[in-house]
Amino acid sequence: MNDLDMVRDLRSQVRQSEERDLHGARRRMLASMAQERPSRRLPRMALRVAAVGVLGVTIAAGVTVVQSVRTNDPGKGGTTTAPAWLAAANAETLAKHATAAAARQTDVYPRADQWVYTKRDFYRTPKIASTNSRYTAEMWTRGDGKERAMREQDSKTIQRRKGGEDPRVRFDPAYLRSLPLDPDALLERLKKDTAGVIPLPEARAVSHQILMILQEGAPAARLRAAFYTVLSKLDGVGVEKVRDLLGREGVAIYTDDADEGIRQEIIIDPNTFALLGGRRVYIGGADARSPYAKLPKGEVVLSVAQVAVGIVDDAGDVP
Repeated sequence: MNDLDMVRDLRSQVRQSEERDLHGARRRMLASMAQERPSRRLPRMALRVAAVGVLGVTIAAGVTVVQSVRTNDPGKGGTTTAPAWLAAANAETLAKHATAAAARQTDVYPRADQWVYTKRDFYRTPKIASTNSRYTAEMWTRGDGKERAMREQDSKTIQRRKGGEDPRVRFDPAYLRSLPLDPDALLERLKKDTAGVIPLPEARAVSHQILMILQEGAPAARLRAAFYTVLSKLDGVGVEKVRDLLGREGVAIYTDDADEGIRQEIIIDPNTFALLGGRRVYIGGADARSPYAKLPKGEVVLSVAQVAVGIVDDAGDVP
């Protein structure tokens, strides 16, 4: 993508001003001039220009969003102090707040030759885990989706895999840019893309695909909010306040699978609406032959924390 294409792409994401917007802004400006003394602060337009300049640098050199890390007992749940609106929130309310916040942000995608970097912390209950119960992994996905790379914990070796993403479950940037931002259209697209591919009932297949994309694809804010809205439209979706694997306070959008006895959660920061991670929690009722049947209710089977995401120039680079 050249510079002009980048400018056109960014400009196309901004709603153009309408006449009623200009009238309202003019009235507010005149009222402000009459009531407030002159300030030495930079004009808002100057701040916006400065922000665009910084954005241009980050696109060229690499963008990073590093989330705060606080330790906590692995898999331990709990309540959290969250914004007041969460007390009466449901998945639809959460999605609306996320959509409003995303509208104030600029979506940034990597160039075809750049890479999306994700670092995640994993926990699996040692009661059924056959390997390490706690570990960290880093992953890179090329912007055009034609290559992936991974580095496991305590390893200096970067394992590369050419040939593109697994066509059954895609989360590469090229695929994400092809997805519609309208939630209804996005839901239909996800139903089509998961049909016959993910061996689960339709709603669970869509939920599974969304969790995979959120955790491994690190979608931009507007698409992320659209995913939350899609989740809110599924049957049996609930919201609860939780702490993630790293002890960060969050709100979970969850779906329950009564047959498997598992609650699948997508954990979101209640202030920024960024993804914190996800969990699979045993809620009881599993078949006696299931490995989950011997677990106590409330046991966290799997927990994943999103530690850092960003855009870098090559696999092996970190933000």
